[in-house]
Amino acid sequence: MSDRHNLSLVFVASLAVCAPLIGVSACQPVDSAGEAGKKAKDANADGDDKTKKKKKKQKKKDKKSDDGDKKRKAKQKDGKKKAKSCCKFCLEGTPCGDECIKSDKECTQTEPGCACPGSERPAPKFRAGDKARRGLIAADVPAYNKAQGDPIAGNFTLEQAFAGDDKLADASAGKLTAVIDTDMGKITCELYEKQAPLTVANFVGLARGTRPAQDPKTKKWDKGKKYFDGMLFHRVIEGFMLQTGDPTGTGTGGPNYFVLDEFDPSLRHNSAGLLSMANRNPVDPKTKTLYKDPKTGQPLGNTGSSQFFVTVAKTPHLDDRHTVFGKCDTKVATKISKVEVTTNPALRLDHRPKEDVHLRSVKIERRK
Repeated sequence: MSDRHNLSLVFVASLAVCAPLIGVSACQPVDSAGEAGKKAKDANADGDDKTKKKKKKQKKKDKKSDDGDKKRKAKQKDGKKKAKSCCKFCLEGTPCGDECIKSDKECTQTEPGCACPGSERPAPKFRAGDKARRGLIAADVPAYNKAQGDPIAGNFTLEQAFAGDDKLADASAGKLTAVIDTDMGKITCELYEKQAPLTVANFVGLARGTRPAQDPKTKKWDKGKKYFDGMLFHRVIEGFMLQTGDPTGTGTGGPNYFVLDEFDPSLRHNSAGLLSMANRNPVDPKTKTLYKDPKTGQPLGNTGSSQFFVTVAKTPHLDDRHTVFGKCDTKVATKISKVEVTTNPALRLDHRPKEDVHLRSVKIERRK
C-alpha cells in the first residue's frame, strides 16, 4: 500500500516594511515571497522525509507479511509431506480396510487412498517375552506373534477354526453358536462371525483345539487340546460381568499371542449378555479412548488373546476398547455374577469367587 500526500501552495503578498534608519529615510520593500518560498521548500522537504519513512515502514511491514505467507506455505507443504508418510497398512487377507491415507489428509482420517509399500514404515523388531505394554497397531500383530513362537503365520481364520467339521463351515446350516457349560448351568451364545471374524475364529479355534496355544507351564505350543475346558471364572463382579479364559486362573495368563481388535459400530456394550474380549489395551485417561500411534495414526491396542467376559448390565464405557463378538442368554450369567467373592492383591485375587466356579466345556455348533 502507498500513502498519498496533499500539498498546499502558499501565496504570500509583497509587503512594504518602513524602517526608520539613522540618516536615511527610505521605504524599501522586503522580499517576503522569497522567505515564504524557502519555508514552503523546507515544508516539502519535511513532507518528503515523512513520506519516505512511511514507505520504508510499509515496505518492512509488507516484507514481514510476505515472510509470514512463505512460512505458512512451507509449513502446509511440510504438513502434507508428513501426512503422506502417515500410512495405514492393510494386513493381507484381512477385511480391515486400513490403507494409505491420502497425502492431503491428517493421520486420523480413514479415507482410503493408495496401498503402502512396507518400506515406508518398517515393522518393529520384537523379541520373545515382549510385553507390548503400550499396545500394538494391527499391522504389527503377526510379527509380534511370530516372535513369541506362534506357529500360525498371519491371522488365524474361520476356515482354520472350522477345520474337520463341514457343518460348522456351512453358514447356511444356521447361526454359529457356543454352548458354555459351567458348574452353575449352561450359557448359550450366538457368535457374530460376520462382524468379528478374527475374534470368533480365535474363540472357536481355542474351544475346538484347532488353534495352537502355548502351555504356560511347559512353554510348548499345543494343538488339539480344547483350551477352555476346566478353567475357572477368575473374576466376577455383580452388576458388571463374569470373566474367564485364563489357564493360570489369575487374570494374567493366556496362549502367548494376540488377536486384532474388531470394533464394529453396530456392536455396542448396550445390554446384558454380551460376549466380549478381555484385553490389556492402554487407555488415555483424558480421552477415555485408546492411545494413537503417532506415526500411523492407528489405535494402539490389539492385546486380546483367550480371556473373555459376559456382561450382566450395560457397559458403554467399554465401547471401542473391547471387541463384542457374541450375545448370550443372561439367566446363568446373572446367577454366577452374584456369587460371594474375595479380593487379595498379594495372592493375585481380583473379585475371585470364594467357591470355585468352573467353565466345564465350550461346544461350538450351528443352530437354525
